[in-house]
Amino acid sequence: CLMTNDSNRFECRPTLLKHENRGMCVFTRKIPREAVRLIPVAHAEGKLMFPLDEQERYLKELEDNDQIVFRYVDPDGNYAGYPWNPNGSVSNIAGICNSLGNVFGMMPHPERVFYRFQHPDWTRYGNVNSSGDGRAIFESVIDYLRKRF
Repeated sequence: CLMTNDSNRFECRPTLLKHENRGMCVFTRKIPREAVRLIPVAHAEGKLMFPLDEQERYLKELEDNDQIVFRYVDPDGNYAGYPWNPNGSVSNIAGICNSLGNVFGMMPHPERVFYRFQHPDWTRYGNVNSSGDGRAIFESVIDYLRKRF
């Protein structure tokens, strides 16, 4: 379930996500494994939790089935607490998929960095018309749908 952020506040800012899926999730097939992407969050209730007596089992099942897609990381790509994990989600999980990889949920908002000019430091890069960090998620979906249907 999703619970109130550990900060007890609305968090609206960039976060860093590491892609950890090994290929199961059709929504991230265009993102290299271990790639870190800047994707903003905007939520007050984004903390992923499991019942404490079942948490270890759920986490093992998600890991074993390649269902953990993104985790919050610090600038060095390491798992870290607040502020890098903006909500306190268990195991820094920012996105998961179902066991078939065709249903995906994530708390950050990839649509908010579809284009490079939506990135917070876009002026440091030359081509403002280039893709933002969130675009590959949407391109992955389009590729999957074209192949599937």
